[in-house]
Amino acid sequence: MRANVRLLVLLTLAHTVVDAYASAVPALLPFWQERFALSYGLAGLITGISNVTSSVAQPLVGIVVDRGRDPRWVAVACLTAAAGVALTGLAPSYGIFLACVVLGGLGVSAFHPQGYKLTGIHAGRSQAAATSWFLVGGNVGVALGPLIGTAVVLRAGVGGTWLLLLPGLFFAAVMWWLLPRWHAPPALRNASGSAAASPAAPVEREAPAVGLLGSRRRLVAIGVLVALVAVRSTISSSLISFVPLYYVRVAGAGEEVASRVLSGMLLGGAIATVAGGYLADRVGRLLVLAVSLAAVPPLMVAFLALPPGSTAATAALWAVGALITCSFSVTVVLAQELWFERRGLAAGLIVGSAFGLGGLLVPAVGAAADRWGLPAAMQLVGLLPIPALALLAILAAILAPSWKRSGAPVHN
Repeated sequence: MRANVRLLVLLTLAHTVVDAYASAVPALLPFWQERFALSYGLAGLITGISNVTSSVAQPLVGIVVDRGRDPRWVAVACLTAAAGVALTGLAPSYGIFLACVVLGGLGVSAFHPQGYKLTGIHAGRSQAAATSWFLVGGNVGVALGPLIGTAVVLRAGVGGTWLLLLPGLFFAAVMWWLLPRWHAPPALRNASGSAAASPAAPVEREAPAVGLLGSRRRLVAIGVLVALVAVRSTISSSLISFVPLYYVRVAGAGEEVASRVLSGMLLGGAIATVAGGYLADRVGRLLVLAVSLAAVPPLMVAFLALPPGSTAATAALWAVGALITCSFSVTVVLAQELWFERRGLAAGLIVGSAFGLGGLLVPAVGAAADRWGLPAAMQLVGLLPIPALALLAILAAILAPSWKRSGAPVHN
């Protein structure tokens, strides 16, 4: 089966654009805080709402698109994400601003299930490679979002966010026009060009080692994994929310410098995503998770102890961002192996609900910053890997019987 490379490239580029909208809003928190005279708690609420609305709806959307809905759903989702973020700078009140954030978040949420589904359908035999690049496309967008959003606001003012509509409008139009041509008929083709089995039909795959566990044990393992990812998401979402504020309010840097630091952290995470997946296939998924979490607390201590805004402090922060992000694909793959019968829904739970649950705790970090100061709140974030490691230990205990069956514990 051959991959539809042109469609995969289009979806990856669209993923870059959509996820850039997701990260543009929190990167502009210094502007929103000043405009609406917000406390740190209310500023964190912006990111929390953005994360929840861009995440929790994904499993529901995944159920809809799994029933064969129009592939142009991704075009509508892309336009919705663009419109919501573009309107934030034009909102006359904080309430309307939050409504625009919700609209943009729902667009981001609606894009991903169909994007993952189409990528899997048209990836041919390169399922893992195509999915990895689709993920990296989103990570690059997350890294570029702060740079683009801040550049637009600095040059055109807060009201200039309407300019952010243009890339989303362009890709929405292109996908609306090309997807029916490139996607239909929905059949994979073999090397001779003849039609193969319809991708809409289920493809039987050998159950992975963890998939041979009892259904109750697998469901418990997925629940623990979702909780672990929620804690990890709280760390990453808090950093995305408060790093710009830390560099502006504590380090005394300008908004443009703060956005560059945030983009550097996110771009390092994009590169680390590929590295984490590569290592997980060779040394084991749980080992990569454990090492990436255990290294965060000392690095956060170094970041806060070093002179604010110094090169060394920024390097420590970027290392934290890379470590937190590198296990993203690892948790998605592990969830799909645990629930191999419903891989799409399993991915939706990790990419969607788990990230949304993490976003719910960001306002609590903001409240801590209001009470004890932003550096103290960042110290709290640096301690969150400890409960995540405890959850990982529980997960390892649940999966232990599968290691005995497979004889290869490092791959579970």
